[in-house]
Amino acid sequence: MAASSVLVGNSLAVSYQIGVDSKGNDVFKGQNFKNISANATDEDLVVLADAIGGILEYDITSIKKEQTYVVTRG
Repeated sequence: MAASSVLVGNSLAVSYQIGVDSKGNDVFKGQNFKNISANATDEDLVVLADAIGGILEYDITSIKKEQTYVVTRG
């Protein structure tokens, strides 16, 4: 039995450093953005992350793409 998968959605997760704690360790926060078009390219996600970074008072330190697939039996 063959199986196949179809990409049905993307989500974007960004992290940013908000400061340091009392021990000098970096402190990070993050946000997730769901319902990103399945057709969005990696370049589109970078442009989106840059736009999000433009309205935050902190610099984006990481960008993660998470994808959702539907797997079907063939």
